[in-house]
Amino acid sequence: MFHILKNYIDRNFNLLSFIAVVFCFVPLFYFSTNYVLNGWAYSDALINYSEGFIRRGLLGEIIFSIHKVTNLDIQKIHAYIFIVFTIINIFLYVLILKNISNIRFVYIFLLFNPLLLFFPLNDTGGYLRKEIIILTLMIFHCYLCNKYHSDKLSLSKYFLIFKTLIIPGIIINTLIHDIQLFLIPFHFILTLNVINKDFKILSYKNTFNKKNIILLFYIFTTIPFFIFILYPVSPEKINLIIKNVLLADPQVFSAPIKHVSNPFLGAVKNNTTFMFSKDELGTYNHLFEYSFLLVFSVGTIYLIFNKILNKHILIFNHSLVYLSIIPLFLLFLIGRDWGRWIHLISWAYLLFYLQFNFSKIEKKYQLIKNKFLNIILVLICFSFLIVISLPHCCKQQTIFEGFYKNILLSYNLLINNSKHINDTFREIN
Repeated sequence: MFHILKNYIDRNFNLLSFIAVVFCFVPLFYFSTNYVLNGWAYSDALINYSEGFIRRGLLGEIIFSIHKVTNLDIQKIHAYIFIVFTIINIFLYVLILKNISNIRFVYIFLLFNPLLLFFPLNDTGGYLRKEIIILTLMIFHCYLCNKYHSDKLSLSKYFLIFKTLIIPGIIINTLIHDIQLFLIPFHFILTLNVINKDFKILSYKNTFNKKNIILLFYIFTTIPFFIFILYPVSPEKINLIIKNVLLADPQVFSAPIKHVSNPFLGAVKNNTTFMFSKDELGTYNHLFEYSFLLVFSVGTIYLIFNKILNKHILIFNHSLVYLSIIPLFLLFLIGRDWGRWIHLISWAYLLFYLQFNFSKIEKKYQLIKNKFLNIILVLICFSFLIVISLPHCCKQQTIFEGFYKNILLSYNLLINNSKHINDTFREIN
């Protein structure tokens, strides 16, 4: 019986992994369709073009357009959009990780890591954020490149999808949230590795010859950003948009919408001053905690792909990974949501490695030859998965309020103290 069960799990491991992850998200999906989990993110999503073209307005325009056609509640439309993108991300990510499914420990660690896919489960303030749509394009592009490097996708088909989906997707995402601008180098590096697949060392001549002129497509993706700079939105227009949004939902926060018109230098000054200041205890613990999480995240990914999987993967140029993530560090100066930026950096760093071809791994790889130390390492990593969390922003929780606490909270909300739900989240009418 046990042998039959083991064979079934081995045959369907990736499908079962997908189901398990989706199951973990079910409570979050349920709460998001019945309550406003994140008032700031919800309000930010409703920025629209009712008073003309402005930055971050595309998603809100889509939500209100669907509302007009279907007459569905805008909160539920908002929730359904993020549920769809979350499931897509889980599906694509599991497909990519299939290449290393035989190394079960690494597979599970990357799948359930609180700094990656499970980020919104550790802090609901990180859910319903627009970058989940940006992340979808990142994971899809990585999946596409992996197929090419594995000789399962031709160069011509890659370029076709690149021109019809990747480039338009970047432009669309920039209209949803300008964070996409900082991830253009990530996509550029992925395409660069596709074009220069046969080159071990890149050169100016190899990179910018006639064959590689397609890289210039990335210049066009920056056009929306320069339009926003040349034609900034006025406070008067923002106030009119707020009035229109409040007619649809009187409980919407105005602050996220007003944020669109904030001067760039002013945002840098305010957010850096806040995050580099002392906390309520008069210490700089939040700086040390976020720094620890950043180093731990990048460090573990580095160890996995350079020490554990180094014999199973052909990486063309290790240095290019830093070119793809360095622009993201500017986000620490622009916004105080440091957890969100670490989340994006972790994804960009990981997906850089996952783009490449993995040789077939026949046996489960032993991390350390010493079995005792191997067990200790596994226990430490699983403790990290359960205990460690990544707060999305603003010193609102400690890094030791991990997944276990959210399980207890869900239990208390659903079983022991259901009345507390309305105090925690605003119910959708």
